Amino acid sequence: KVNFRILSNVTSPVTIHCKSRDDDLGWHVISKGNFVKWWFRLNFWETTLYFCGITTQYGGGVYDIYKAKRDMKRCHFCNWVVQQDGVHGFKDGANKDDIWFKW
Repeated sequence: KVNFRILSNVTSPVTIHCKSRDDDLGWHVISKGNFVKWWFRLNFWETTLYFCGITTQYGGGVYDIYKAKRDMKRCHFCNWVVQQDGVHGFKDGANKDDIWFKW
C-alpha cells in the first residue's frame, strides 16, 4: 500500500488533478497548509503510474508524480510539496527533496 500526499506551501490557490490509467481522482483546489491525499496498491506488473496536472499563479504543468519503477523503493508515504519554484518530492523520512519539477 502506498500513501500519497500533495501539500500546498504557496499563498494563492493551487489546482490539482491526478489520474492513473484506471483512476481519476478529480479536481481539487487547495490553499496554503492544506493537502490532497490518497492511497493505492501497486499493480501486479509493478507499472503503476499516477500523473498530476498542477496549476499555480507561479506556473504549472503535468508531472509523473508516482512511477512504480522509480518510486516503489523510494517511498511508501510519498510526500510532495507545491512551492513557488515548482513541485518537490521527498523520500520516506527525508527533510530534503530528491525530486524537483520546476515550473
